[in-house]
Amino acid sequence: MHKRQAGALARQRYVALSAQNEAGSTTAELDRLFRDEGPRLARFFNRRLRGGHDAPDLVQEAFTRLASFMARDGVCNAAPYLQRIARNLLYERTRRQARCLLAFHLPLSEGQEPTVRADQEDSICERDVMRIYRRALDELPEKTRTAFLLHRVDELTYREISEQLGISVPTVQYHIARCLAHLDAALESE
Repeated sequence: MHKRQAGALARQRYVALSAQNEAGSTTAELDRLFRDEGPRLARFFNRRLRGGHDAPDLVQEAFTRLASFMARDGVCNAAPYLQRIARNLLYERTRRQARCLLAFHLPLSEGQEPTVRADQEDSICERDVMRIYRRALDELPEKTRTAFLLHRVDELTYREISEQLGISVPTVQYHIARCLAHLDAALESE
């Protein structure tokens, strides 16, 4: 082996060993930081998120970003840098949520109010329809009303209704059609 090749190989080994030592010291430093700063960082996120469940994920993300930075560049005092990463994570999270909510934003011009159906109006309309419906049913002949109620309320088939009332299936069809026409006319007239 030539002297140049031996020298190059020695330099490569030296660089590899120094990288391993730095990696070991970086890992030890991250371990120490996680034990010392992790709980404080979790409290910081919990306070800012008001008890949200994302705090552990954000702590992990902060340490991941710190480890990535420490692998590229050395950091003398990592605790303040970690705190800055945490603030940036919260800022990014807020911006991301604002972007998501922007899709639901409806701009209102001055004097315009969002329209919402009143529940009270719906219940009044429902009661009125039921009153008209009951009155129209009471106006029908007994056999027509009974055939209709057996079909719609008791969910009997035309054949079952015909057997129960002692009439033919076409007569059952006639009574139900007559009832539907009467109900439709009563609802239309109101």
